[in-house]
Amino acid sequence: MELITIILSTLLGVVGTGGVVVDTLAEAALRDQIAGAESLQVRIDNVPNYQLINGRIEKTRIAARGIETRQLPGLRIDSIDLETDAVDVDLARLQQGELVLDEPAQVALRLRLKASDLNVFLQSPLVQGWLDSLQFSLPGAGGDREQNRYGLANPSLEFLEGDRFRIVVDLEDRVADENIAIAVDLGLRVLNGHRLALVDPKITVDGEDTPPQLLESFVQGAQERLTLRLLEESGITARILNFKVRDNELDIAIFARIEPTSPFLTRQNATASFRSCPPCALGWPRLP
Repeated sequence: MELITIILSTLLGVVGTGGVVVDTLAEAALRDQIAGAESLQVRIDNVPNYQLINGRIEKTRIAARGIETRQLPGLRIDSIDLETDAVDVDLARLQQGELVLDEPAQVALRLRLKASDLNVFLQSPLVQGWLDSLQFSLPGAGGDREQNRYGLANPSLEFLEGDRFRIVVDLEDRVADENIAIAVDLGLRVLNGHRLALVDPKITVDGEDTPPQLLESFVQGAQERLTLRLLEESGITARILNFKVRDNELDIAIFARIEPTSPFLTRQNATASFRSCPPCALGWPRLP
């Protein structure tokens, strides 16, 4: 969801400039906020156009291919298509560096992710750092030494037919200097638009099926976290409109409503986008 608010804050950072080049300004400002993009197109529809000066964007469409974000270095997003309903911002507050919506913003987002790109990301230092931060022990073990004995490495992901996934990771025994392969096969089904339910999960350790109690514990823990309703505490209502795996690609469509009180908005540096350099390159004066 932070990706959506980054895009919104960047777009709204140029509404005060107005004029026929606002599409170009928005595209340049977006490029300044991401690590890279193979292609990026922005279209802002406003009739009448003076609404931009009042802080209102009637509709925005963004189509991007080959996106790399600064927040998740190493992750390539194959494509992003985003469309907003009318977005109204407090322009006076924006000019002071605060992103404040006058009314909730509604966004439709479609993401496509390739397994090959995700596997490159899984091998990145960022992901390995996440894995290294995990501390756990196997059943029956105890003590600080045992908690630091095991680690995870070499994760990989495979898309299967029927909206199923296979995740493989090595369990490293740092004392015995051994690696044990853990494979998780599971399907995902969307329930009520907000929850992802695990379908027929299977876990094997070194080729052997795990005990039922361990599988049950894994499923229960995952089910509690796989819901977009966790975002509602942060002022975001989100629903999954489409979730498909095909041709080694994951296709997700999401609708989101962002309340003016959402802390996700306050995390974005509106000043940075509003005073960014792209407007200067197009002949607009830099804000003091």
